[in-house]
Amino acid sequence: MRGTAVAVCLFALTATAAAHPRHHKSHPHKHATRAHERVAVAAAIAVPHEAVHGQSIGAPWAGHLQDPARLPEGDGYVIRRPWRSYGTRTTVGYIERAITEVRDRFPAMHVLAIGDISAEHGGQITEHHSHQSGRDADIGLVYTHQPAGYPRSFVHADAGNLDVAATYELVEAFAETAHDDGGVQMMFLDFRLQGLLYHWALDHGVSRDHLDWLFQYPHGRGSSDGVVRHEPNHDNHLHVRFRCARADSDCR
Repeated sequence: MRGTAVAVCLFALTATAAAHPRHHKSHPHKHATRAHERVAVAAAIAVPHEAVHGQSIGAPWAGHLQDPARLPEGDGYVIRRPWRSYGTRTTVGYIERAITEVRDRFPAMHVLAIGDISAEHGGQITEHHSHQSGRDADIGLVYTHQPAGYPRSFVHADAGNLDVAATYELVEAFAETAHDDGGVQMMFLDFRLQGLLYHWALDHGVSRDHLDWLFQYPHGRGSSDGVVRHEPNHDNHLHVRFRCARADSDCR
């Protein structure tokens, strides 16, 4: 991980507890252990960069980006189109931190594909309606074996090739920022893949209350439940949308 390592044990522990109070309440011993593991990881991870006024301008689907931060090349991931790897400082920081957390728990996993965030100055780009203001990021999924063509291309996931444990951890790593400044607002993932993650987590001791907070599944594609929502053509990557940071007053 690039950037200056900052001791953020208290920050990480507080953020985790705030984001998932029901999750921890249901399994105090198990999730206390998990929290301690994340504290150890967080101590070596840079805190997302401070938000800047007027960096993300407008909405994700009608906006632009100024004074951008660029996701740097790093160990364990490949940026598919570097000219579209620009975002807000908080967006870039949270992406780096999430990848580090997942790789710490799954050190043998293959490299991760990082898709589009935004162009250097934001605005409309091909293949996307959103990704205009530096707060959307497409993140490749994790597979039991690295598929042919990956990470240069996203690959369709199903029950036969998805590393469900590592992909669930990836989703959780982003979801844990939900109550942090500039943290995750919403994620988009195919409803069927949500079901695979949901049932795996339920079988491994995660509370149903927490999973109902996290996933739209099983409440239906049109429901307003869950941080993770269904969107067509999202069976090969996770689309993460971050909220406006408090200091970024031109963000919508």
